[in-house]
Amino acid sequence: MSRDRKQKNLLYLVLMIVLIAGSFFQHFYSNAKVDNCLDAGHEYDFNNQVCVITNE
Repeated sequence: MSRDRKQKNLLYLVLMIVLIAGSFFQHFYSNAKVDNCLDAGHEYDFNNQVCVITNE
């Protein structure tokens, strides 16, 4: 394999790792947002993706 081909393959590998890591980060970030809302005693509206503050 030529040097250019190896560099191109390495670039593809790095890009795939970044894309996969980004999707995991977004998944865990959205779950943390829901958990923080529920832990504070509020309700989470999944349809609008907002924390609804309840006055109890």
